[in-house]
Amino acid sequence: MITECSNPQCGKPFHYLRGGQLYRFDVRRPVEPCRDVPNAICASKPSQASVFFWLCGDCSHQHSLRFSLREGISVVPLEPLPEVNDPVVTRAVAAE
Repeated sequence: MITECSNPQCGKPFHYLRGGQLYRFDVRRPVEPCRDVPNAICASKPSQASVFFWLCGDCSHQHSLRFSLREGISVVPLEPLPEVNDPVVTRAVAAE
């Protein structure tokens, strides 16, 4: 169950989805040790399962999440959008 922001630097409590970003990662054949996977999933050893993580609104504007069974959940900075030299695209971005 999600209780707080997955960014260890934040820890803002989870109350509702609005204002943040929910992440779903599908795990195939989880085996112990399962970093950041609930114990109930690891113990039952299903062929596949989904695990969910949440970033609060503030953190989701600056970060994204990456997941692996070996490493667990990692908070990574968002990559900046590529620079666009097309004037039509530039106008569309400026209008937003």
